[in-house]
Amino acid sequence: MLTFNSGISNSVNSKSAITDCISSAFDGEDVQDCAVLVIHSTVGHNFKQLLAAAKDACPTAEIIGCTGSGVIGREGVSESMRALAVMAVSGDEVAVVSRTGLNGNNSAELAEDAARELSGKLAGTNMIYILSAGLDISGNNVIEGVEKVFGADLPIFGATAADNGKAKGTFQFHGEDVMEDGIIMVGFADPSLEVLMGVHHGSVPLEGMTFEVTKSENNHIIELDGGPAWPALMAKLGLPPESETGDTLPITGLGIDLDETDSGAYDNPQILYVPIKKSEDHQSFYLPTSVAEGTKMVLMQRDEQYIFDGLDRLMERMAAKLDGRRPVAVFHADCMARGRHMFNRVLKDEIIAKMQYPLCGDDTVPWLGLYGYSEFCQINGKNRFHSYTTSLFPLVRNEVA
Repeated sequence: MLTFNSGISNSVNSKSAITDCISSAFDGEDVQDCAVLVIHSTVGHNFKQLLAAAKDACPTAEIIGCTGSGVIGREGVSESMRALAVMAVSGDEVAVVSRTGLNGNNSAELAEDAARELSGKLAGTNMIYILSAGLDISGNNVIEGVEKVFGADLPIFGATAADNGKAKGTFQFHGEDVMEDGIIMVGFADPSLEVLMGVHHGSVPLEGMTFEVTKSENNHIIELDGGPAWPALMAKLGLPPESETGDTLPITGLGIDLDETDSGAYDNPQILYVPIKKSEDHQSFYLPTSVAEGTKMVLMQRDEQYIFDGLDRLMERMAAKLDGRRPVAVFHADCMARGRHMFNRVLKDEIIAKMQYPLCGDDTVPWLGLYGYSEFCQINGKNRFHSYTTSLFPLVRNEVA
């Protein structure tokens, strides 16, 4: 039976930060039982020092993780340049695989290859947690690759890495290796565990701000409405085509309509994606998912009331799924733009509290969250890939445990 422990630190010394996290997580329990240590870090840490110290502290564990623009633990949120949080997984029913070289063109093949290795390493896999590069990926194709091996019924959850909002480079960790184009899969095979999922974004479509994808190659959007894609998108926003993606992340969400069944389960009519990378000539851009020619997209706008009302409805749906059970651990992927916009910044503690208390009450539940660029989370029982969401993944003991 798998067990979980989590910790968080704001120490600016990378070695001290990981030591503090592990000490806080285990609180006197035996670190030697740790099988997998998941690290979420902001970009200011010295990754080599961090990973070496993690291996010293947990010598039998597989060390994995990625960067984000902030981290979330059971103690709350930290977005400092040197923030760190961990989740330790102890037990035998878990395995890790990773690959480098991920991009939008090979996402399905690379994911399938990794999934086949995971299938060979871990019999009885009943859920997969994914962390990956965030700037050049086709998330829907990653799902396709995994499902070729495990089938569509296996739940997939996780996040893509982020940086400090500049969209310049995201980092992933496996062992003591630091990657910028990696994908990591963690398989869980504890038959007593079940993953619940809840997801919501807080954006609404802007009237008249629609596009048709007239030329694309996988996740590369080359033309919108018959013209160069990036200038067309910038023109709708009243911005010059020389604008950088890092400067436009909060305002360039693109929605694709969902069918009525999925939109009802999602509590959103559109699924959202963010242009995370553009071509060097400022003429085209890349979404984190493949989009077919002929797809209609609409520019979306953040709506604070919708964010909070939607979160309340999400937590009501989650309470029904929990049916009185307390999570044994919570994994969490979130968007850096969700929260109250005050004092020229988005404040996140309130929105995190609105998730943590209904799930955990006064109990101390291991919690690991990341402000990444996109999320893997199911809608209506189907594995899907999103941007700009809150995605929650509580692990609970199922009824036959």
